[in-house]
Amino acid sequence: MKIRLFHKLVAVMLAVSLVPIALLGYRLINIGQLGVKTAILELHLNMAERVAGDFRAYVDRIDAKMRFVMDAMLKMDWETKQSLLASLLDTNDEFREVSVLSGEGRELVKVLGPSLKGGRELRSYAKDAGYRSALTSKKRTLRFEISSGSAEMVFFYPFQKDLLLRVSVTLDKFAAIRELKKIGLTGFPVVIDAEGRPIAFPSDVAEAELAGIKDWPISRTALSALASGSSEYEDERGRFQIGAYAPVAELGGAVIVSQSREEAFRYALFMERQAVYAILVFVLIVLVAAFLLSRQMTGPILELTRVAEKVAEGDFSKTVAINSRDELKDLGETFNKMVRQLKAYSDMQVDRIIREQKNTEAILFSTEDGIVMIDDAASVQLANRKARSLMGVGQDSVIEGRQLLDIIGDANVREAVSEVLNSRRENFVKEIEISLEHSRRFFKCFSAPIVAPGKGARLGTLLAFYDITLDKELERIKEEFLHSITHDLRNPMGAVKGFVEFMLKEIPGPVNEAQRRMLVSIDRASFRLLGMINNILDIAKMEAGKMELKLAPVNVSETAKRIVELLESLGQRKKIKFLLETPGPITVEADGVMLERMFTNLIGNAVKFAPENGIITVHLEEDDKKLTAYVGDNGDGVPLEYLDKIFEKFEQVKGQKAGGTGLGLTICKHIASAHLGKIWVESEIGKGAKFIFTVPKGLVKGEDGRVRAAA
Repeated sequence: MKIRLFHKLVAVMLAVSLVPIALLGYRLINIGQLGVKTAILELHLNMAERVAGDFRAYVDRIDAKMRFVMDAMLKMDWETKQSLLASLLDTNDEFREVSVLSGEGRELVKVLGPSLKGGRELRSYAKDAGYRSALTSKKRTLRFEISSGSAEMVFFYPFQKDLLLRVSVTLDKFAAIRELKKIGLTGFPVVIDAEGRPIAFPSDVAEAELAGIKDWPISRTALSALASGSSEYEDERGRFQIGAYAPVAELGGAVIVSQSREEAFRYALFMERQAVYAILVFVLIVLVAAFLLSRQMTGPILELTRVAEKVAEGDFSKTVAINSRDELKDLGETFNKMVRQLKAYSDMQVDRIIREQKNTEAILFSTEDGIVMIDDAASVQLANRKARSLMGVGQDSVIEGRQLLDIIGDANVREAVSEVLNSRRENFVKEIEISLEHSRRFFKCFSAPIVAPGKGARLGTLLAFYDITLDKELERIKEEFLHSITHDLRNPMGAVKGFVEFMLKEIPGPVNEAQRRMLVSIDRASFRLLGMINNILDIAKMEAGKMELKLAPVNVSETAKRIVELLESLGQRKKIKFLLETPGPITVEADGVMLERMFTNLIGNAVKFAPENGIITVHLEEDDKKLTAYVGDNGDGVPLEYLDKIFEKFEQVKGQKAGGTGLGLTICKHIASAHLGKIWVESEIGKGAKFIFTVPKGLVKGEDGRVRAAA
């Protein structure tokens, strides 16, 4: 994606000026917020520790009074003890009730404070957890009891043997409790017992605010902590809170100070907003300054770009006018000087270019070969007279810049050109036959890359049409002569073979052993020569379309087996192993004689090229539409450049001395084509070759004698 210089300059200036300010502001805001948060948390922590200290002092005062009372009671009788306890409750209004318990938990003596009217009957505390704990541990225990919204502390003191004192102390007279106040609008301190129940909190705090306090994260932390601390947490309603806590070991509970995080950090958030506003104002100022400065710098550059585009288009009449009174003005003057020099050079080169172009066009348009130049997008750049004629394009038609395949009128030419351009094979050539008004012409179509001299840069593709009509005519004359001379040789060779057979049968008279060996050699040579002549004549018939197929149901599996057994003797000298792979009887409508010849040629070829102790595989398979067969060997294989050539007449792989005329595969190709099938070779050097052919099922002959697939 292209990013304009103006935007880059603005972005760089903003980054250079704003990033340090933003980082500094961010750091200062964090420091300020941290200071405010630390101060608030410290305030909350001090409050929690103060309330916790007051509770500890209160409990210590109760313990001191009770130790004094218990020491005094040890020296008194029961009547005096009861008077002492009554005196204790009269002089200390925080005491509500004092009773002496037996070892079974029953009250023996009970004294009530002035504020209590009823409840004078003696009770049993045998099941009370505090009583059982004090009786077992022989230590003072403390627990809270909450009734009618009022909390009281209940002490159990071990006293003498199997006796305990139960003391109930109200918290209403505890000054520290009465002094508990809210913090702001949402903050408050609260004292919780070991079970997480609130036992003391400011009077103006609704009990609904304390709902679920035992499940607050800070409550669980405070009850399990050994020292004071602070934390931020989320309560059961999903509200973010900050708080501090101080455990009170004497109570088994803790003091918690909680406040809404938003309210507590309001000043810090205010500082953050003010800092953000200041940064935004600074950003706006820098943005305006960056815009003006960048525009002043990029304006001349844009002007240079605009004029440079005109120069690139060949217009040298434009110049730039820059009045910035700096280095950009010097650049503009240098650019104008360069444009003037380019104009002078361009004027000097135009005549030479025109002259060279005319010479090139004269050469291209005078040649008898068709030449077309296209770019990488297959758009025509140049086409000479001959190429226009072959493609069916008028000499005056404008074809430059158009797609090559779109302007070719002849379908055969268009298909051939498409095949040449899309082929990935090196040096691929396609023959084209073009019917003119009074004659037929043959051309070879091929392509080659156009490369800039000395640089190696690809400029496009050259498509050429080379006239091979004369070559085709010479080839035709040569073939006609070959067919003619071959036909004329057939009868004499037949006569020679016949007379040799008469002499071997000793019809004219007896022959000795030496004469017999000579006659056998003559017979073999004549048989081979007659086979070559028959092959040439058969190919002539096939090419002329005079070969008539005799369709009949053929058991291809039986045919292949018969040919394998017939040719096994040829492979005995090289100890070749033959493998026939067939799923069972396979029947197709075909010419049985032709299929036998197909298998004979392919297996005979495999015998020639298979190595000592080699393997020849004949494989058959079928599906609903066709028969597929192949003959494979494990010889040297067929080189890549011969994979297509070896099916042409007289073509043989150079360097392989297997003999033959090079007509066997050509005959196989015509037989497969006559059956509307195809044949090809798959090979890998050093791993052998596999010749594969197919024959469609359901072939029938029409009334005109032509073979076609059944409907």
